[in-house]
Amino acid sequence: MSTVAAVTGTRSGWAGWREGSRTADVALVAAVVIAGSVSRHAVYTPYGVVILLLCVTALAAAVWRGVGVPSRAGVLAALALAVLAQVIKPPYMNVAGGTWLLRAGVWACMAATVLAAAPLLPAVASGARRRRAVAGAALAALGAVAVAYALVVRGSTRPLIDVWGILQGASLGVVHGRNPYDMVFSDVPPGQVDDCFNYLPATFLVPVPSRLLLGDVRYAEAAVLLAGVVALVWWALRSAAPVATPLALLVGVLPGALYGVQQAWNETILAGALVGAAVLLARGRAGWAVVCVALALATKQHVVLLLPLWACWPAFGPRRAVAAAAGAAAVSAPWVLLDFDRFRHCVLDFFLDLPARTDSLSVWHLLPGPLPAVAALALTLAAYALALSRVERTPGGLLLASGLVLAAFALANKQSFLNQWLLAAQLLVAGLALTAAAPRITARRPAQSFSTGA
Repeated sequence: MSTVAAVTGTRSGWAGWREGSRTADVALVAAVVIAGSVSRHAVYTPYGVVILLLCVTALAAAVWRGVGVPSRAGVLAALALAVLAQVIKPPYMNVAGGTWLLRAGVWACMAATVLAAAPLLPAVASGARRRRAVAGAALAALGAVAVAYALVVRGSTRPLIDVWGILQGASLGVVHGRNPYDMVFSDVPPGQVDDCFNYLPATFLVPVPSRLLLGDVRYAEAAVLLAGVVALVWWALRSAAPVATPLALLVGVLPGALYGVQQAWNETILAGALVGAAVLLARGRAGWAVVCVALALATKQHVVLLLPLWACWPAFGPRRAVAAAAGAAAVSAPWVLLDFDRFRHCVLDFFLDLPARTDSLSVWHLLPGPLPAVAALALTLAAYALALSRVERTPGGLLLASGLVLAAFALANKQSFLNQWLLAAQLLVAGLALTAAAPRITARRPAQSFSTGA
């Protein structure tokens, strides 16, 4: 199915394409506003939840109408909103101390966002010269993103969050033969979780090299996110589609991305792995995509919500979904066998038994009785139905559908914060970037690469 066909419905030609572009602009702006809003309101505020509710509604309406390729004006507006959000709420909070390096990292991120707009500016050259200029601007922007991540980590002394403390201890503890699920962590601020590592094993395994070599797990997490962005930018540059490269760069500089890196949230790993998997699917490298999805599944529990969706996409399919689940299970197996009761308590019972958070950025605690659980299930199923019926079955459509499902789930989850919402926004923008690249790429590659596998 072509992108045009996917967005026209009963209409065709230029009018249908323009409608698909307008709905893509709506989806893009909704994703950026979600990221910007939660970076400003990391925990519950009434107007923060209203903004999220409106954005998810707008996103669903855009998907229902059919999402095509965003317009240049839409991408420029998204980049401008991203810069504005970075100015309004830089990640200067929730650390024991911030140095001038932290401020320099924020400025580097702003510079990368501005550089991302270069391919959309009036051309000063054409043909090969313009392609070289666009590639040069993209490489400069990627360099600025890498510098921003490194400076924000180096310039943020001791994040005041349990995630960083338990991850620092677990990554070092596993090297010394300790069971992270049976450790007590000393670097956790008072009143936060310090006696249970409540994520899956890849969360503490991936950062081991940077914990040993650089003393901080956040460098490795940021590197995984950056790798996904680099792969996406490379694919976008290869397509030569005008808006694809700016969209790919936007994934790495969305509002809240620096805060996610700074606070050591493992959504940085998830975003890099899932975006990388979709790029590999676009390249026809589905086997390696399985490895990326397995990494995501072995990192955080709620990624399993996406597994049936990926199984339904022709380029991935049920067999690869089973293989990815088996790979994640193999990564977790040593700790399951070592102490099953402790593993189950930390990664499953901890979240199931956790009381509803009144500061959750969701509608969970606003609903009475059994309605919160019903709303979470209903919204997730509705997002699945919408994705499977209205989203094009391409790698870009897969990321767009994944972001939609996660956003619907976060809207009614009992514990939704900046990191969960940011991941949904990153997947939405990455999906739009792949969609923008697809028309040019598929002109050179067989269409079968998007539909192989079962």
